[in-house]
Amino acid sequence: MKKLLFIFSIFALVFLLSACSSETSEEPKQEVIDEQVTISFWHTMNDEETKTLEAIVEEFENANPNIKVNMENVPFSEAQNKFKTAAQAGNAPDVFRSEIAWTPEFAALGYLMPLDNYFKDQDDFLAAPLNYSKWNGKTWSVPQVTDALALLYNKKMLADAGYDKAPETWDEFVKVAQDLTKGGKYGFYYRQSDAYWFQPFMWSFGGGLIDEDDLEIHINDPGSVKALEFILKLRDEYKVFKNDKDFSNDYTNAMETFKAGDVAMILNGPWSTSDILSGSAFEDPNNLGIAPIPKGPEGLTGSPVGGHGYVIYAGTKNADASYKFIEFLSSKENQAKFAVNNGLLPTRKSAYELDEVKNNRIISDYKLVIERATNRPVIPEGGQIYTDFTPEIQAVFQGKKSPQEALDAVAKAWAELLGK
Repeated sequence: MKKLLFIFSIFALVFLLSACSSETSEEPKQEVIDEQVTISFWHTMNDEETKTLEAIVEEFENANPNIKVNMENVPFSEAQNKFKTAAQAGNAPDVFRSEIAWTPEFAALGYLMPLDNYFKDQDDFLAAPLNYSKWNGKTWSVPQVTDALALLYNKKMLADAGYDKAPETWDEFVKVAQDLTKGGKYGFYYRQSDAYWFQPFMWSFGGGLIDEDDLEIHINDPGSVKALEFILKLRDEYKVFKNDKDFSNDYTNAMETFKAGDVAMILNGPWSTSDILSGSAFEDPNNLGIAPIPKGPEGLTGSPVGGHGYVIYAGTKNADASYKFIEFLSSKENQAKFAVNNGLLPTRKSAYELDEVKNNRIISDYKLVIERATNRPVIPEGGQIYTDFTPEIQAVFQGKKSPQEALDAVAKAWAELLGK
């Protein structure tokens, strides 16, 4: 009996060692999603972009019949706080399209899942948008789209006034805009309601926001003040743009007057181009000119690098399915669809090698703008800087404060925000 037990023990030990050896020598396998899964996805795209998105999501569901995507379009102005509120309550969407400045804030609050174990092809992404995905040594988003404000102009209106190219300096800009301001038409439309549109002037005059390394505040530096004074001169002295204080509608007003040929130049990003080309002034798409922001007195220029990335909620129960969805949305082919259909700039380097992107003039022109654009600070507070910034800018254009007073107030508010 003892002999039989000994033999049985030997066989059991051999079987156990064999099994352990087999398990440790196998390569890790990618988890296969073989059960029915539903993931929620909130996005902030406009109507034209949503059409492209819906077609891509349908393709994803057809290719992955076991994954259903519940998609919700959230107004951009509400999205940041809505996601934070949902995350605090434990019911945020699995996947969210996050504006680049929101991502480090969400990460610092513990609302996001780090993506380093999933996001393995980072080398294929442009440096500027990928930089916004990084915070505190981890990767929190997959860049979906990048952008920057450009000087958009009506080529025919400039040509009729004797100009065959866009102004390259702000001094040239003044002359061109003055020559085009006549007969009820204006050379320029400037959005007085939003501090975001102030930033190109700010950087080109030598100003700044916040240094992300030492958190030094530059918004009330002399260059920033001079930039704001210059915009007031454009309005009040040179009279090249209308004093439109309809702050709640000035984006629409800028777009409609430009599309109709009542305004020769505006600042806007690539997201606006598909709408602009629907205007009567741009029945010939080649009439739309796209140029970098003019240079300031010291030869400086700049424009805020913007964009969005896809993030995953830290509390998701569907991490694998969520990333599979993000990976599909972010393929070079699908980024190319947004580029061709909606004029959005891809974040993948390989997308720019596709023929349909290479041959798109708008994308090519905006790429030159991106090369001269400026990163905003990647800090958790980055998404909150406009809370005090925009009202102070509005106060200047309403005549309630001087540029110095307003920017000093912004600097004080930011110091409190940063705990300085």
